[in-house]
Amino acid sequence: MNILGKFSKRYRRIITHFLFWTFYVLFFGSVYGKYGQNFQWYFIESLCMLPFVMAATYTTVYAILPFYLKTRKLVLTVLLVVAVLMLATLGERVFLRLINGLPVTSDSVLGVTFLYLFLETNFMVAIAFAIKIVKKWFEQQTEKHEMEKQNLKKELHLLKAQLQPHFLFNTMNNLYSLSVSESAKTTEGIAQMASLLQAVLYECNESEIPVEQEVKLVENYVELERLRYGSDLNLSFKISGPVEKWKIAPMLLFTFVENCFKHGGSRKNGKFDIEIILIASTEKLLFQIENSLPAQKKVREKNTGGVGVRNAKKRLEILYKNRYQLIIKEKTQTWKVSLELEK
Repeated sequence: MNILGKFSKRYRRIITHFLFWTFYVLFFGSVYGKYGQNFQWYFIESLCMLPFVMAATYTTVYAILPFYLKTRKLVLTVLLVVAVLMLATLGERVFLRLINGLPVTSDSVLGVTFLYLFLETNFMVAIAFAIKIVKKWFEQQTEKHEMEKQNLKKELHLLKAQLQPHFLFNTMNNLYSLSVSESAKTTEGIAQMASLLQAVLYECNESEIPVEQEVKLVENYVELERLRYGSDLNLSFKISGPVEKWKIAPMLLFTFVENCFKHGGSRKNGKFDIEIILIASTEKLLFQIENSLPAQKKVREKNTGGVGVRNAKKRLEILYKNRYQLIIKEKTQTWKVSLELEK
């Protein structure tokens, strides 16, 4: 397939060049033919000049232009272009006089006709030069965009690589808490953790997963946390709208839920309140989560949230740039996240 692709590209290039030079012969043959009332002869004359114009064009585009791009010597480049054009025009003028059976002298060669031929050659070289410059610009833009895309992919992979160990560390802390208290729920917690790990390692490797799958991941994690908090956890999870029509980046919503359990805590009454709302429409997906803060909370960072939230912000900027709105508010007793995604 690669060889076929290269052959096809070369074939298209040959056709493009052929059409370009066909345009030259037809255009100038028609112009001079109308002026001289002899189309056949001037078409032949344009064909005779063609090798000289082609030599000047290809020398300028494939030799002088790369020289300038490499050295940036503008004055020398201009002198080289002028020299090539002068030589090509001189060759055209001499050849035309020879095929017409006219004497070749300095006065006859370097006349008004020489200037016309010089401008004609310059016109074709300028067109080819402009096409090459535009083509190179598009190639550079494509290469630039590809590099940016690759850099974003690398950053995204790095963020995902950070996400899983971070999740594992927090989940292990939960199990540690259960084991320290010698809870009978430790075995159940290990089974719940195994289910979570399976989902994270094998079901979250796609660039996007159904929102229903993300919801299931959140629910499994909540069940694991219930083992730790028991009846002290007061959690509400409301879902409405066609969530089945949505796909999102894996563990995006999960990160904010996990952050609630990590940085949130019980009020003075001993209750840990969390409210989760997920509303889907055909165009937007709204996710809100609010949790209570501990009565004696530690001073939090300026950027509300921990590593997981900072990671989520970067992923949002990469994957949903200009298509999301994230609002994080921390009050005296609550911490609230509102995330809106657009299709």
